[in-house]
Amino acid sequence: MKKGDKIVGIVLLIIVLITTGATLIYKNSIKGSENIAVIKRAGSVIKTIDLSKVVEPQEFTLKTDNGHYNVIAVKHNSISVKDADCPHKECVKSGWISKPGEIIVCLPYKLIINIQAEKNDGIDGGTF
Repeated sequence: MKKGDKIVGIVLLIIVLITTGATLIYKNSIKGSENIAVIKRAGSVIKTIDLSKVVEPQEFTLKTDNGHYNVIAVKHNSISVKDADCPHKECVKSGWISKPGEIIVCLPYKLIINIQAEKNDGIDGGTF
């Protein structure tokens, strides 16, 4: 190995260590935050749920204008699409999500469920 190769190796190692450290710090900082599930259809927010305040498991059905549906299941700190009448059911196969940044998407019905870490003003906790 030449001297230049060693310098490049050391620089790359430092970059990897810095990015790994930054990722760990970020994940630890959002770990204690409240988890807010935001449910959108075609870009419009349908419902927001504070998953940390869910006491009993609940289910509700979201229907499209043309009669198609997604059945949403909610339990303490988790949300999932339990059933849907879309062709491939990728949204159902996504399973339960519970961490900020996780997402469930149903492309045929333009449904997006994502978890946000921060609680915003005016969020409807629902009756869950």
